[in-house]
Amino acid sequence: MDRNDDSTVPGSAWSQPGTSLNSARRNDANSLPDGQEQLGVEIRNLRLEVAHLRDQQQALQREPHSDDTGPEKEVEKSPGDERNRKNAKGGDRPIRSRLRLVLALAVAALLCVTGQRFWNYTHSYEWTDDAEIEGHLDPISTRINDTVIHVNVENTYRVKKDQVLVDLDPRDYQASLANASANLAEAQQGIAAAQQSYNLSVANLAAAVATNAKAQLDVQRFGELYRQSVIPLETYDDILMTGKVDAAAVASDRAAITAMESMIGQAKAAALAAQASLDQANLNLSYTHILAPATGVVGDKSVQIGQRVQPGEQLLTIVPLDDIWITADFRETQIRRMHRGQPVTVYVDTTGRDYRGYIEGLPGATGELYSLLPPENATGNYVKVVQRLPVRIRLYSGQDPQHRLRPGMSVEPTVWVDGGPRSLW
Repeated sequence: MDRNDDSTVPGSAWSQPGTSLNSARRNDANSLPDGQEQLGVEIRNLRLEVAHLRDQQQALQREPHSDDTGPEKEVEKSPGDERNRKNAKGGDRPIRSRLRLVLALAVAALLCVTGQRFWNYTHSYEWTDDAEIEGHLDPISTRINDTVIHVNVENTYRVKKDQVLVDLDPRDYQASLANASANLAEAQQGIAAAQQSYNLSVANLAAAVATNAKAQLDVQRFGELYRQSVIPLETYDDILMTGKVDAAAVASDRAAITAMESMIGQAKAAALAAQASLDQANLNLSYTHILAPATGVVGDKSVQIGQRVQPGEQLLTIVPLDDIWITADFRETQIRRMHRGQPVTVYVDTTGRDYRGYIEGLPGATGELYSLLPPENATGNYVKVVQRLPVRIRLYSGQDPQHRLRPGMSVEPTVWVDGGPRSLW
């Protein structure tokens, strides 16, 4: 049978009416991706040749043999028939050999292309399973010494920012607030009294100045009269002494004004202290209502009603779910081609799906240097160990609207160091 013959052969592309070999190749080639078009065409050609050879073999097997005998008489075998039968059997071996060669070539070509693509794919990313989701853990503690009267949350409760979590007994702090208010009022009254005393001192100074001015004029006039021997010395001495007393009274009143100014300053300082005490009392009273610092989920709750709490004692923890990231501990040999901004595909075991992200930052040191007991290689025998570095990965927003991702979950990040995510094919 001729290879270029367009006759129909069952089980191959040749059996379709009006379909040629070139059109079959073109249809198969168009159905493959661009990167495999040439390989697909070669594989289709090899498959068509194999089918053609198989059809030739089946056609030879369907030919009648010369040694067939009927049920009633036996036909004598001739040397020519025996020779033809041997030639037919011997002709099957080259066809089978060609078929095996074609199949081997097809498998070899497929393995070469597939192996190259697999090599390129495995060198386009870095992967690790030593990674987990991390986030902030906000510890909630009390700032005052008091007794718990209400606990409004339990573990796993979702809370909003400024929501009341725990109520403490406010009565002691309400009394302190009233006392601070009274002290402030008293300090303000002291300021008013000092101001009045100051005003009185100013008025006394003005009167003393006026009296002193008259006394000094008298001293001048009587001094002139004494020099003219109009008045006796005793009278002049009395006038002179009066002038000195009035001058001293002016100095005394001025000193009193300075003292009253100091008293006003002290009264104002006392008022400021009383105001600070009042503010502190207000703060302490507000601390009896412990509020949530952020929106999140309650965990690690240990506070109970009736418990006596001390300042700094941790009562529970709030886990914000809006600010999470991934810490992936890559080996030092894996970060050779990593840099900030590279795309990352993160598979989360809990949800069973992939998330898209990027490298937010590379660490400043290996993880062992941040440990409680960092190694001191110079103090003992040195054994080289491949170190790991914590790489910070941030997910793109909008991928977890229901907040299924929680700190501590195990993830498997894949960093695409050679472009974006790709598939094997």
